[in-house]
Amino acid sequence: YNTTRGTLLSCVHILATRPELQKLLQTEIDNVIGSDRKPTLRDRENCPLIESVLLETLRYISHVPLSVFHFTADDCEINGYNIQKGTTIIPNLWTAHRNEKDFEHPYTFIPDRFLAKSGNLVPATDPLRKSLMPFGVGKRSCIGEVFARSRMFLFLATLLQTASIEKPDNEIIAEFGLDDLNPGLVMQPKPYKIKFVMRQ
Repeated sequence: YNTTRGTLLSCVHILATRPELQKLLQTEIDNVIGSDRKPTLRDRENCPLIESVLLETLRYISHVPLSVFHFTADDCEINGYNIQKGTTIIPNLWTAHRNEKDFEHPYTFIPDRFLAKSGNLVPATDPLRKSLMPFGVGKRSCIGEVFARSRMFLFLATLLQTASIEKPDNEIIAEFGLDDLNPGLVMQPKPYKIKFVMRQ
């Protein structure tokens, strides 16, 4: 729950400072879903921009900076380091998601990095997607990943189908930065104010 909540709150803050991106998302929603029905999971494959924004939000905030602890089953060597059987391994997702070899300009929010030149979402087999591990990897990855990703899509698509996100009157909402996250095992965005304006 806290991971999905944190991702969506961060995404709303990010979009509040990017009205042009919101308009592109709303155009995608209008073209694919329209206004006569609510979004469904069947719409996901036809909404690559929404998916790319959610993927980039997950990468950018890395809400679980350290993944679940693992233990080596056998002696092994990784990058020239000998690691003994039974050694605790703590994957540092925060650092992995900021690796410039995988993510160009890692401290910048760029959802287009997950879109192919065709405008489609890069496939899950793409090295870039494989480098994104917000739910961990392997047998012990988060069991709620499929549920969380589906809920995030439905929330964002439904929200932007019906409303636009704006800064409150006479308020300044700063560009979302990594210092806008409260540190912890599951990082959450600090409180902020926005307003929702119903679409016509």
